[in-house]
Amino acid sequence: MTAPTNKRGTSFVDHDYFVLSADVKFLRQLFMQALRSEPADESVYRKSLKDTKENLEGINSIPEAVRQMFSVALLYESDPNDSNFRAMHQRVLLMNASEIKVAARLFLEMLNHANLVERNHRVRRWRDYKRGDKTIKSTASQTMQDVFSDLQAGGFSPEEIRTALLRQNTELVFTAHPTQAARRSVLTKQADISRMLEKHDCSSMLTPLEKNALLTGLQASLHGIWRTNPVRRYKPTPEDEARYGLSVVEQSIWEALPEHYHAVDYALQQIGCEPLPIDCCLITLGSWMGGDRDGNPYVTAVLTKRIVFLSKWRAAHLYWTEVGALLWELSVATRGNADIQGEISRIEGLKNQSRTGGRLTKSSSLNAMNFDFYNPQLEEEEQYRLVLTHVRDRLAATMRHAEALATGKTAPKIPIWTPIYKSTTQLATDLRRIYKSLHETGDGILAEGKLKELLWRVHTFGLSLTRLDIRQESTRHLEAIDEITSELGLGSYKTWSETTKVQWLTNELHSKRPLLAKGTVWSPKVQEVLDVFSLIAEVGSEPFGAYVISMATDASDVLAVRLLQAEQGVPAANHLRVVPLFETKGDLEKSPEVMETLFSNSWYSANLSSPPQVPNVGWQPHQEVMLGYSDSAKDAGRLSSVWELYKAQEDLVRLSAERKIPLNLFHGRGGSVGRGGGPQYLAILSQPAGSINGKLRVTIQGEVIDSYFGTVNACELTFERYSTAILKATLTPPAQAGENFREVMQRLSESGCTKYKNMVYETPGFVDYFRAMTPEQELKLLNFGSRPSKRGQAGGIETLRAIPWMFAWTQTRLQLPVWLGVGAALKAEIEAGNLEMLQQMYQDWPFFRSTIELLDMVLAKTNKGISSYYESLLVPDELQGIAGKIWADLADTEAGILKVSRQSAHLGADESADSRLSISQRVPLVDPINVLQANCLLRMRHDEHASDIGELRDAFAITVQGVAAGMGWTG
Repeated sequence: MTAPTNKRGTSFVDHDYFVLSADVKFLRQLFMQALRSEPADESVYRKSLKDTKENLEGINSIPEAVRQMFSVALLYESDPNDSNFRAMHQRVLLMNASEIKVAARLFLEMLNHANLVERNHRVRRWRDYKRGDKTIKSTASQTMQDVFSDLQAGGFSPEEIRTALLRQNTELVFTAHPTQAARRSVLTKQADISRMLEKHDCSSMLTPLEKNALLTGLQASLHGIWRTNPVRRYKPTPEDEARYGLSVVEQSIWEALPEHYHAVDYALQQIGCEPLPIDCCLITLGSWMGGDRDGNPYVTAVLTKRIVFLSKWRAAHLYWTEVGALLWELSVATRGNADIQGEISRIEGLKNQSRTGGRLTKSSSLNAMNFDFYNPQLEEEEQYRLVLTHVRDRLAATMRHAEALATGKTAPKIPIWTPIYKSTTQLATDLRRIYKSLHETGDGILAEGKLKELLWRVHTFGLSLTRLDIRQESTRHLEAIDEITSELGLGSYKTWSETTKVQWLTNELHSKRPLLAKGTVWSPKVQEVLDVFSLIAEVGSEPFGAYVISMATDASDVLAVRLLQAEQGVPAANHLRVVPLFETKGDLEKSPEVMETLFSNSWYSANLSSPPQVPNVGWQPHQEVMLGYSDSAKDAGRLSSVWELYKAQEDLVRLSAERKIPLNLFHGRGGSVGRGGGPQYLAILSQPAGSINGKLRVTIQGEVIDSYFGTVNACELTFERYSTAILKATLTPPAQAGENFREVMQRLSESGCTKYKNMVYETPGFVDYFRAMTPEQELKLLNFGSRPSKRGQAGGIETLRAIPWMFAWTQTRLQLPVWLGVGAALKAEIEAGNLEMLQQMYQDWPFFRSTIELLDMVLAKTNKGISSYYESLLVPDELQGIAGKIWADLADTEAGILKVSRQSAHLGADESADSRLSISQRVPLVDPINVLQANCLLRMRHDEHASDIGELRDAFAITVQGVAAGMGWTG
């Protein structure tokens, strides 16, 4: 048994490393003290960084076997040699299931500590840089001031920069899958720890009592997490997932959004520009949580309706709270402008209609909600308060209405004088009326405070916080139309040619007569599809974003959804924009042809449906196309996937320009590199010219939401990264690659794809090897997400979703789907004498550089020794021959990447400092968890009916969370 190769870069020693290491030790020390029930007093605080007692001495709840394993693991962490690895393995062999579970839990918490400290350090460096510390520099992001300065140096005027920002929009779309591995109960406490770590950074300003309270709070949260069971006993429902997404908006994004806009306005002020208008939408939010029904039978029309009103309920509550704060702020004793006078008269008119016997009818529940600011005899001179009280009452009514519908109750009767808000425009109009009046009457400074921040939020979040996308697989619409044509006596739609389908759908869309007879009984599956469109007609289009068709292959897929919307009563002007999702290599290649057919269609070209999600500047009808990163990579390998995605974007941009139809590309990126994830700043800057053009829509996977949006400061940093990257990509797009570069990339794509498919789909026994080597089968037993792991029950890797495919390989630290085929492709080019060409491509072509750097980062986290350990324990002898081919391609990949990037070690470039810093703190703690997991799998497979199988499964579930925490993603 050979110890895993040490790839953590122990030579990487600089100020950031020491600071981060000290912070990790500090948090670990507090955790150990909490487990020992030691008090957190001032003396402990002063010596905490010097006296780092990291052993488990005095912690009676930790079994002796775990203490011994932990001691060996600490030795291995400092010196990862073969002897220490064997000792760690031997200790685990002697541990029972309960002890393995405790050990896994211990290392999971230490990894979580490292992640929390790293996130805090990332934000701290960002803030230090903004305060003027120019020794800090990162290629992973830039501040607004940096970008503005670079653009001006490149010849752009301040007004051109501001105009580009006015047209800019980033829509971040939260998805549930792969679900965050940690429970929400744990994430909440971790968010508390993050906030306290930020406060600890300013501890020099705290009194001794405040310091002691801070340390005690940290210890309490750390101990609270330790005492919380990390294992989900039940699968989360789609509603659970949606509630998690909304909680992130409420707890951090809500506060971060106006801070980001203030930062943009400040940067504009520094270059002599006016601030952004209040209806400018740099950031908007979408969601698939509760709307993504592709392969998930638990997402029904009934569930989606509940989520729509749950979102409205939470949004109304947040606005109600903010208006309450405005009531205290806008105590202006003056008359407003004419609009305010007219609004007051209108409100009085509504009140008069509601009077019974000369008295105003009041709701007791409304009075209860208004306990903080309640005065039935408001001073007439405080006119803004008069108007805001009415706004707040309308929000209260909106809240009650949405709450009832979200909980399955009958909606309450709406009072005449406090109608609910039915659209974002209504609320925005009421608030803008006050904003305008304050400016016109000499109190503009008051308008630029909380009121402006609230207006920013209204234009960003609307009445639903996030716009819910509907996603359904194309075959479900095919089945619905087929049943309809059969009912009408037209035969089986499925058997028609694509030309016939398009012609018939077009004729029906032009027709004024209804296609479906009321009362027709459809099969349950078809009825569910139709119910979704009926729901859109019922509640209107505003709460929704796009209708995404997964596995789209033809123009008829898009036209079918437009026809079903029309037939179920959705007005043509309010159709949800229909977004084809091209996922496989073949579908990406075909996507320009599909869109050409649609743009040439008489009905479709005249009915581009894209209603504005919120009232904002810069909106125009456009075509949205979604690109799938996950399935294309699983289908053809990494190199072929990224190249086909790049070419598809170029072709779609060219087509939209020829047709003069604005294009918005929706990037279906995952959290892991194997599914299109990784640092997004450089990824955006490496997109082909014209593909960004001020607009970006991108998925944010459930597994990384907390990392990017878990705290207010983390949100602000994320917003700035996206806003600056999109601005740069729009105004200074990369030059088009030369034909020589493209020819090499085409060969790399083809040879990499051939190698990948030969191994994954053509090698005898590979599927059995995959299932023996990885925990793919065992992952199905975990309660990580609401969606099944396969689109269908039959088949092998072809029907396995991309998420569990990548998830399983990540757990073994091999991450095979990311790099398989790359080594063979690079080796062939190098042997053909093209190394200098590849190096030039790396130097001059942002797309190729980004591709190589992401592979480099993955290889730094890949560990052949750990993967070999899984193989030695779990893979039958007759299948181990497959490993030789895998290790050979891994060696070729590592060698090729280093040659192309001219580096002697992975992450050796200065630009990789952030990744090195991250890996240096996390990866050393993952190896022991992998040893525990491999042994769990061995025992679970040996006897599925063992008396300790429950403890083993719990231990396995904890190790899965641990590896995910260490690698930075699940799959």
